[in-house]
Order: sequence, then structure tokens, then C-alpha cells
Amino acid sequence: MRRKVMMSTLILFVLLSSVVLAQGYYKKIEVLYNSIKIQVGEKTIESDAEPFIFGNRVFVPIRTVAEGINCDVKWDNKTKTVLVKKYIDFPECDYLAGELFVYGMITEIDYDNRKIEIEQHFDDNSIEVTPLLELNEDAVILLQRNDKKMNIEFSDLKCGDDIGLILDKNKKVRGMIITY
Repeated sequence: MRRKVMMSTLILFVLLSSVVLAQGYYKKIEVLYNSIKIQVGEKTIESDAEPFIFGNRVFVPIRTVAEGINCDVKWDNKTKTVLVKKYIDFPECDYLAGELFVYGMITEIDYDNRKIEIEQHFDDNSIEVTPLLELNEDAVILLQRNDKKMNIEFSDLKCGDDIGLILDKNKKVRGMIITY
């Protein structure tokens, strides 16, 4: 009987201490919700979390603001760090999912239909694709010079741009990088 009581006590102690260790640091605060709007340029940005005022400062969700100014936001749970990039990036080419990486130079642009024609450059790993390519509606376009990157719009493309493209399994462009 005494052994059961000691085991029960030990188990209860371990369980309670693990709950205490799992908790973060909590502090109750009083905030003011006052129908705060987030505006980027002329555009009002909607958020799933309501901004508030605390200690004479306005707090807004960083993801909402960062994405509103075309930045990319990631959460690193290991380091408890919010990572903000000044541009929206795209994942690398996934060959196992049927994607292709192609590079070349833009020779023609159909701005109305989001299509480009390219003169493809080849290396030992290249697979020839049709020169007329359509961009997905959500395709990400990056302009890179040295170690600096920024997003640009389809309307900013020019004939003669040297490009690297990621084509999805349907052979539509999902990511483009222009190098200067």
C-alpha cells in the first residue's frame, strides 16, 4: 500500500511539473480595441486578428502588414523568431512533383494573356519546352541583382530579360527570377 502511494505521488509530481514546464510566460494586460484600420498606400488591408492599443502603442498583426507591403513572413518555432523577407519568394523546383527548371531570354510578351515567349538556353540537364509559356495567376516574379531581391509585376517584364523559370506539372510558370 505504501508503495502505491509513493508511486502515485511520484507520477502526480512528474505530471504537474511537466505542465508547469510546458507553459510559457503569461501576463494579463488591458488593451483598447477601437476599430483600428490598417492601410497600405490607398488600400485598406483586412486582418483576421483585430489591432489594438496598449501602452500608447498600436499593435497590429505582423503577417497582415508584411504581406500588405509584399513581404514574406515565416515563423521559426525552434528559435521563436518571426522571419520577414522584403520580398515574396517561391519554393525551389520540385522535380519529383513533375516540375521543371528552365532558363533563357524573353523574346515576346503578351501582357493581356500573361504569356511569354522565350529563347531557351540549354545545358546538360535541360529539357526542351514549348517557347510560348503561360504564367499562373499567382506566379511570383523576382528581380535579382547581386544579393538583393525584389518582387515585380508581370507588366514590368521586358523583352531581353534573362530569366529562370519554374514550370509546374501543367507546364505553367509558377515562379520566375530575372537576373541583372
